[in-house]
Amino acid sequence: MSALQGAETLKTLTDSVRKRIIYQSEALFAGSSAAPQYLQRVQSANYSFTVPRVDVNQYGQLGQLERIITEVPTVSLDYSYAIAGNLNEKIIFGDDSAAGTRGIMNGINTTPATEKQLYQIALTGEGNDYIGNGASGVAVKIPNGFMTSASWTGSVGDVPTATMNVESTEMIMGTAEGSPAATDESGTTTPKVCRPGNISFNLNASSDSTPTGSGKLPVLGFDVLHVQSFTCSLDMPRESIQRLGDKFEYARLITFPLTGTLSLEAIVSQQAADNLNEIVGTNDAASTDPGYDIDVSLGKEGTGGTNGLQIIMKDAKIESHSISSSIGANKSITIDYSVVIDGGGTAEASANSGMFLKPIT
Repeated sequence: MSALQGAETLKTLTDSVRKRIIYQSEALFAGSSAAPQYLQRVQSANYSFTVPRVDVNQYGQLGQLERIITEVPTVSLDYSYAIAGNLNEKIIFGDDSAAGTRGIMNGINTTPATEKQLYQIALTGEGNDYIGNGASGVAVKIPNGFMTSASWTGSVGDVPTATMNVESTEMIMGTAEGSPAATDESGTTTPKVCRPGNISFNLNASSDSTPTGSGKLPVLGFDVLHVQSFTCSLDMPRESIQRLGDKFEYARLITFPLTGTLSLEAIVSQQAADNLNEIVGTNDAASTDPGYDIDVSLGKEGTGGTNGLQIIMKDAKIESHSISSSIGANKSITIDYSVVIDGGGTAEASANSGMFLKPIT
């Protein structure tokens, strides 16, 4: 007999019945099943599942004989949080990957507990803040969640945020795992998230001849830009591997190779003389495709504010420039860069290429 819950649709609302669930009552955790850790500054969490079915028909009958499940279900979770240091990144990517001592993929590639985690949306009682009260024992749990993409974005007028996407084949509504503590941070005066005014860019010395320094970006044909927004992203597509005799998959593996991207939108202030040959090269056999070392710094505000986060892209290649100009609008440009993502075993200080996360303290 089915164990599905029968949801009441006409129940009278009394003091003992929850009227609704809003953000104050929930908290998102990630990590091991024994002790998942609280993710700070979460702004949204959305989850869903789909169960694919196949029609079985036969000659002589119009309707299906049955609709059977032949593939594993897909459970999806996406969540976003305001950027504040690297505490969340340490949980999601592992300590070394979020501290710049290894590449961004190191923890996911080498540590099973980082590659697949328990994601848990825990719930507290009606009308209570989760912080300070803890879980009531009820939670939505997604075991063996595999990250499929990550992005960090910031723009003028908005709080910089990170967005993560997760896939699994399992979903459980039940008892919360452990009782992770979360401290009440209300009533403080120090900044708790990164501000748009604390975002800066830096062009480091590499094999190219572009002038380096704070506030600089490698761009063709422009020497003064005013950046309005940025998005740094990493897609990790995964392949579900199944076998005869098993109802569910036995592995969900990353499809390599991977590429990290950085996209910027900016207002054009001043143009400069340049040549596309600087990027694509010439017929000269010695001509090379230049790469650039770019830092995106989501900085710390003051001495008492939250720590910052630095996203480092080494040997980033220029993919495209898209310039827009029309009557009544500022002349603008969209610039796209890409970088090769390796296994993450090499430290940022000695790596020639790759993507790295590093705290700003």
